[in-house]
Amino acid sequence: MSRNMIEANEYIFDLLASFVENQNIEVSIFRDHKRCIQTNEDDRKWLKELKITNQQPILPYFRTATFEFDHKNYFVAIGWQHKLEIEQEIIEEIELNGGMLTALLFELKVSVKQTADAYQIAEDIFYPPENEDLIRYKFSQINHFFEPVFVYQINDECPFIKVKSDVIQIATVNLSAFYIIQQRQIISLKFREETLFVFERLFIESVEMMQIDTFENLLFSLVSVSWKHSFLDVYRCIERLFSISFWQEFYQNLGIKDSLLNFSANIENYTNWRPNEKEAINKLIDKSPEDAINILKEIKNDLDGNSEGNLGEFIYKIRNSIVHFRPATEPISINDKNWDKLIRACLLVIEYWYGQYENEFNNCLNQDLEDYKDISL
Repeated sequence: MSRNMIEANEYIFDLLASFVENQNIEVSIFRDHKRCIQTNEDDRKWLKELKITNQQPILPYFRTATFEFDHKNYFVAIGWQHKLEIEQEIIEEIELNGGMLTALLFELKVSVKQTADAYQIAEDIFYPPENEDLIRYKFSQINHFFEPVFVYQINDECPFIKVKSDVIQIATVNLSAFYIIQQRQIISLKFREETLFVFERLFIESVEMMQIDTFENLLFSLVSVSWKHSFLDVYRCIERLFSISFWQEFYQNLGIKDSLLNFSANIENYTNWRPNEKEAINKLIDKSPEDAINILKEIKNDLDGNSEGNLGEFIYKIRNSIVHFRPATEPISINDKNWDKLIRACLLVIEYWYGQYENEFNNCLNQDLEDYKDISL
């Protein structure tokens, strides 16, 4: 279904007019005259046929999206002031045109910049019309009043492209995180290079391994402005494994066809039972990779004066000190260096265990395919 070009243009100029009026600058504007962004034949094809495939809110001032046009896929970054110099085998910046800009401003509801000059908008856009039935503007006259929009073509070999049942899907969350890691100014916390490397590796190499909500938690951890909240978003990914690790052996012995994830969810939904969190995290951490264990021991030694005891319980205690405000809950003081190390260790735990459970997560889909083969035979 093609986009209504008149509606898209009306929306953009109404938005600009409302911005001027809300600034109370006491300047009369001629908002009712017909206006549009100038386009040629190719631009109009973009305007009518461009299809938004996904949107990803990230920060109040930054979000991303993907769209498809003419059998090619594109990534959009909205709100950040600087374009990204990035490896072209992943994504490659393309120039805007009038049709593309009109479609994106309309469909993605891009805001007028709060720093835009209302007097300038009134003077440049809403001047008194002469004998024109329709006033046309070059897109360069319009786009600088809106939040910055950068568009990149997603190359075919990009690791964030997934093909399922012959349908191309873009892992927008993963691609957004990769973009942010390259554009370091978006990241508020002082992550060390080693930690950012693990973040990046998870987003690139685990595209098929994790579900979108897991990646969203990791993305929000990456862009958090608080170490505590960054840690909690990572902790949630570990928390998701508690019941899965507890039920794995029972699930395998029963030979259940549904996925382990769904089986664990059904146990909790129908019985209201879930494993003790302290026991569950101890079980996971005790069997985690050595590099994660060593980092956790270093942090515990710094905070407690010794590296002995259950490391899972140590992480759980930090989590409780953040989420609870009971009289008996003691606050824990952690410096930037140890927060960074704690998050890195948790990322290594996530990377290991989600890899271990990859087959169980995907068991339902694989079994369906096997059943289909059996019926065919």
